[in-house]
Amino acid sequence: MIQTLERVLAIETSHLGLDPAAERGAALHSVSSALAAKRGPNALPRLVRVTAAERASAVELLLRLFAFGETVDTTEEEAATVEKVLGVSPGRRQGVNGSRPWLVGPAQDLFDAAQFVSVPRMAETLNEATDADLESARQLVAMLFRFLPLVARMIGALFGNDNYAGMQGVGHLDENPEFVMLLVPMVVGMIRAGWQENLDTIATALEPLPALAADIERVLDLPSKEVERNLEGQPEPVRRRARLLIDAALDGKLDQAPHGR
Repeated sequence: MIQTLERVLAIETSHLGLDPAAERGAALHSVSSALAAKRGPNALPRLVRVTAAERASAVELLLRLFAFGETVDTTEEEAATVEKVLGVSPGRRQGVNGSRPWLVGPAQDLFDAAQFVSVPRMAETLNEATDADLESARQLVAMLFRFLPLVARMIGALFGNDNYAGMQGVGHLDENPEFVMLLVPMVVGMIRAGWQENLDTIATALEPLPALAADIERVLDLPSKEVERNLEGQPEPVRRRARLLIDAALDGKLDQAPHGR
């Protein structure tokens, strides 16, 4: 990944006729602007509205910090804009079923995470990882990959808004098995950085998902009249949520990719 990133930057430097040693920043700015403006199926998702200039600046910051592992002075305002470009900013406003919003604390905390989840740092983490490190991360990586996308899709179905809580970006991670290769060093790095309690909280929240996913699949095999009988006597909010999830499952919105089962 590091070699690919550097090759892209070198090609852009040559294309612009720049000095590779002195004008790397200009080439990175050009690459960032092109990525930010790109449209189509392979473009970065546009989940929250921002200006074109804000989007380009945010993409450049993300590349500098997380792709190339640079140390960059940033502001809270810049971090808040990056949250919008990533599409997670609704997570600061929207809770689910009475819970508080999941995204709390300074937006700049995201940039602090680059210390252990930038691409260069993840490569170092993998080189340094012991068998014990990898084993401690294994179960959580599997749960995150298989069930965090399902949570995101369920929330979208329940609220009629795929990005209701700012989680649409993770809703299809299980369709990209190569992402596991990033999750492993991410989780190992988070554990080493003292985030074990946070990770344990996520793992606990995801524990009911395998049973819930199996229950939904079983419901789809039942006659509709039997489903309605089973829902009789339940409070209206419970019936409404159940029907929304059943409808989403019937439409294939809750299907897990074969490798994510």
